[in-house]
Amino acid sequence: MAEVEFIDLAPHLHEDHRGMAYFPWQAQKLRDPASALHTFHLVSITPEQVRGNHLHPAYEEWLYVFHGQGVLWWETGAGELKKRLMANGRTMIYIPPGVAHALENPGPEILYLIAWRERSGSAAAELDTVPKVLTHK
Repeated sequence: MAEVEFIDLAPHLHEDHRGMAYFPWQAQKLRDPASALHTFHLVSITPEQVRGNHLHPAYEEWLYVFHGQGVLWWETGAGELKKRLMANGRTMIYIPPGVAHALENPGPEILYLIAWRERSGSAAAELDTVPKVLTHK
């Protein structure tokens, strides 16, 4: 019978002043290119910080804020900047391919969310994520 394992995630976390991101299946993506069709990750955002400021040309993305509150910023097809407070833990966010977005934590506590992306149909793009700074302050 297999034993319970305790895995130190520290070497696998992508951390900076904004918080951290953990992609549990990143190693699998390297071994199996077919798994690049989807990703799953856990993200934290410290108070007064922003993560995102990017778009995914060929991926749909779903976000679920399960602790804390955040302001989602996104750019409409007409180039208009919109925002919405995410605070109740009962709303899923769907972001279509090509929509620039960012999530800001106004504080006072750390925001935690899960996110996953899936390749949209047969769409292909050279880059999974493309930087796109949204001016929101």
